[in-house]
Amino acid sequence: MTSKRNMRLTLAAMTLASSMILVDQTAVPLATPDAIVGLDGSISESQWLLTANILPLAALMVFGGRMGDLFGMRRVFLAGAGIFAMSTAAMGVAQDMPWAIAARALQGSGAALMMPTALAIVSAVYPQEKKGAALGILAGAAAFFAALGPVLGGLLTSIDWRLVFLVNVPLALTTIYLTVHHTPDLKPDPDASRDLDLPGVFTFAVSVGSLVFGLSQGPEQGWSDPATLVPLVVGVLLVPVFVLIENRADNPMINFGLLRRINFLASNVSQFLAGMIELGLGFLTPFFLLLVVGISPATAGVALIPATIPIILAGPLSGKAFDRFGGRWPLTFGFLLLALSGVLLAMEVHERSAVALIPGLLLQGFGLGIVLTVNDPTGLTAVPEKDSGEAAGMINTSEQLGGAVGIAVLSAIELGVLKQEMTRRLVDHGINATQHQVDRFREFILGAEQTGLNQAEKSDFVNAVLGLSTASHVDAFEVVFLVSAGIALVGAISSLVMVGKPDQALRIRVFGRRSRWIAAGQGRSPAITRRPPPSTPSG
Repeated sequence: MTSKRNMRLTLAAMTLASSMILVDQTAVPLATPDAIVGLDGSISESQWLLTANILPLAALMVFGGRMGDLFGMRRVFLAGAGIFAMSTAAMGVAQDMPWAIAARALQGSGAALMMPTALAIVSAVYPQEKKGAALGILAGAAAFFAALGPVLGGLLTSIDWRLVFLVNVPLALTTIYLTVHHTPDLKPDPDASRDLDLPGVFTFAVSVGSLVFGLSQGPEQGWSDPATLVPLVVGVLLVPVFVLIENRADNPMINFGLLRRINFLASNVSQFLAGMIELGLGFLTPFFLLLVVGISPATAGVALIPATIPIILAGPLSGKAFDRFGGRWPLTFGFLLLALSGVLLAMEVHERSAVALIPGLLLQGFGLGIVLTVNDPTGLTAVPEKDSGEAAGMINTSEQLGGAVGIAVLSAIELGVLKQEMTRRLVDHGINATQHQVDRFREFILGAEQTGLNQAEKSDFVNAVLGLSTASHVDAFEVVFLVSAGIALVGAISSLVMVGKPDQALRIRVFGRRSRWIAAGQGRSPAITRRPPPSTPSG
């Protein structure tokens, strides 16, 4: 039997791991401008510092769970933690963009091994009567630290952007130490399938990666350029190939049969759309604060708190709303809040003030908190209990996939509108900029992304066109926020039309937006085991 001390230290290790992964996602946007300058990258490459991490996380999370089936939870978790620690260190000392993007992709791969196994380890180590409380602590703490990610990212970036990554190295090593010395060696599941669906994992990763890469190339290279069209076509053509592979696989990465259950299909649709808004705006909003409002990264991190704290606060109330009304009305209401927040933000951008954004950011936080919390039980109660782990993994994948697509789509829209409006304003004012002036202005924008517009050094030409640039950024962000409102409206309509009454009684306590992790730690892969984990494993 595992001692109480070892149980507590195991919970501490798994909580630290989950928090570290989520903070990494929410802190990076504020470090991106400094990293781009430090690595001699371009503006079009900036989104890849976040997307390169999200894509393998979405593609490999199911794979990570099944590796735990075959080789043991602790062993796979430690492998993931080791990869995460080494790749984080590599990112912290990166010398160019290819190095950084490769390190971020490895980070996402390590996280994909850690996330499903961390929850399953806690579920296996704690006895049944204490399991719920332990998983609640893990989910709550992870969500809390994720909410603080922008603040930590802004503060660390004001010192050195590399600290945003390097700070995770000692945390990852601490996690490894605690796991090695205090977590029991949980044995592999002898009944686990040896079919890892590697063709499905590979096809999914290449398809999504190609689509996102093509979308990121469009604003810079042009939508008719082969560098844009080829990856987009490859990504689209691989979608039916992936579906065919999954339908023929004995143990598919994505069980499309579960999507025949309408509430579960609806939950994946809403999770994808919410992920687009959550991570897409999470990536872009800091740039508005830096380039339009003009504040520093540290101040921008604090200014983003209204968008993050409500996500935590909305969790308990949303869980009660689900118990009383089911998923349809809370999800519809949450998406309507998100739509209203997008409209408010679009109106508030013309104020060019962080304070003016607060009402829209608050509504965004509450809307996401409701949707991401209620969406989990809506989907998980629609599938048989034996499939709850697989269902939870699919919902997790939908959120990360939506985030990657959201970053690419909203960034493409922002850059496209910015380029169009800036060109129009220059023509209207009779300014014919030379290539040298254009290059110098781009250098100024990169510098402003590091320090905030108000602190950046300005040349005579920059002063002459700065007002035009700022107005163009305002127009671009107005369109982005309105598009996010449109995405939310689609979510509201789909929830209203698709979501029905729960198919079965709720089997898990709703702790907040990460309640699906609890289901992912019990039951069928990509949970970890096909059978409920023992309550008192041998040490």
